[in-house]
Amino acid sequence: MAMFGKKSKKVDDNSDSGAPVPESFSPKKAAVFFDRAKTVHESGNYEYAMQLWLNGLGQDPTSMYGVHAFLKSSEVFSLENPKKGSKATKSAIAANKGDVGKFLNALLDFGLKRMDAGNAIKVTSAAAKINLKDAVKMLGQHALTLVQNDSKQKKEMFVKLLDAFEQAEVFDLAAVAGDHAMRLDQTDAELQARVRNMLAQNTMTSGGYDSNEEGGFRKNIRDADKQLELAQQDSVAKPESTKDAIVATTEAAYAARPDDIPTLTKYATALLDRGRGADELKALTLFNKAFKETGVFRFRQQAGEIQVMRARRTIEKLGAQAKANPDNAEMQSKYAKAQAQFAKLQLDELKLQVENYPTDLGLKYRLGKILFEQGEYHESIEQFQEAQNDPKLRREVQNLIGQAFRQLGGWEDAAITTFEGAIEGITDETSELGMDIRYGLMDALQAKAEKERDLAAAERADKLAAAMAIQQFNYRDVRARRDQIKALIAEIKG
Repeated sequence: MAMFGKKSKKVDDNSDSGAPVPESFSPKKAAVFFDRAKTVHESGNYEYAMQLWLNGLGQDPTSMYGVHAFLKSSEVFSLENPKKGSKATKSAIAANKGDVGKFLNALLDFGLKRMDAGNAIKVTSAAAKINLKDAVKMLGQHALTLVQNDSKQKKEMFVKLLDAFEQAEVFDLAAVAGDHAMRLDQTDAELQARVRNMLAQNTMTSGGYDSNEEGGFRKNIRDADKQLELAQQDSVAKPESTKDAIVATTEAAYAARPDDIPTLTKYATALLDRGRGADELKALTLFNKAFKETGVFRFRQQAGEIQVMRARRTIEKLGAQAKANPDNAEMQSKYAKAQAQFAKLQLDELKLQVENYPTDLGLKYRLGKILFEQGEYHESIEQFQEAQNDPKLRREVQNLIGQAFRQLGGWEDAAITTFEGAIEGITDETSELGMDIRYGLMDALQAKAEKERDLAAAERADKLAAAMAIQQFNYRDVRARRDQIKALIAEIKG
């Protein structure tokens, strides 16, 4: 349903949805602000960049490019100014009234405090009110994660998200939010009926049953062949003949509608499912085409993931050959070169994903791990410090931050503090992660004791080593490390 009356036929190149732009919006005017904002961001004036991004979004709030870019500027600004708001930005967007103004103000609050569940819900609801479906998907997924991870979950929070998702017709997330709300209050019959409706609507939408297009599922749903096709596509383990049939069906549909992005996506997915070499290359070409035509980053992401997948297979093959021929210098050199190329490809792809999905903490965690493995410890810490805001990742990420500080050298105190924070709340200290954190803490304490002749640090390290040896006598080199620490204690005392 249109939110702003009559719509023009013009399409915003920066909008993931490709929806017509309301006549009151001006992508051209927005682009002027966006170009200036990009330059200002690159100069390091992040607060002013935030104002310009939001001014541009005031001209065209459907621009996902503007939303992502604003979040990137606000992310850096909030890291440098963790306790500071932005009154200047608030004033700069005050001219935007109505629902668009409410969305911009909510986006500003969210950008500065994006781990606040209330802010995340508020901006999702504001986006839904002006029918920004793609923004609702991105922001709402973040909000849903925060609410799910809250130790004191509240039904009303899930219901607010359910309302927003339903309004924007994001039925898959609506079903998830509704299901959580229903679990918290199993006596609400009205809510239960609503959630069942969301589940049904999600099935209809994801299966394409509600399509009114020529050749859509609604027209043919009673056709037995069509039902068989749906059953084949939903099958987890398909025989080759079934995969061939699905590829043939989706290829024919794509040939008939080469400009239809959902049809292209189904064809590319079918090719990947079959998984032959030529299929992967064809799917790669299709996703690149979809990205070029729509500007939707997820298509570029899928193309990049195919490249990484194929490169990983090549590395594994070369690695097996190098292992079988350890004396072949040419083969060893070829393998080493391929490893370096793969590491760069993987790193570049993850950086691009983080840039386009700045609120996805899981991506920041993956990027941090790759940077850590490649010895880029400063950069890895930057990513990890943001990723630790995800409660599910916090302990593991803090462990890696502590290890990164140790690798840098001269950061023993920072490593100790980080490991101490990581070990708080660990219910099973004998678990793999619990042992790893305690070993890291012991190692950092030993390093501090050796460097500063700190007896207290050495004695703490000794206690940790003894406790680990009692629990797992052969854990890593803990027995040898305890001997070293004992000798260090005697040396400091002597």
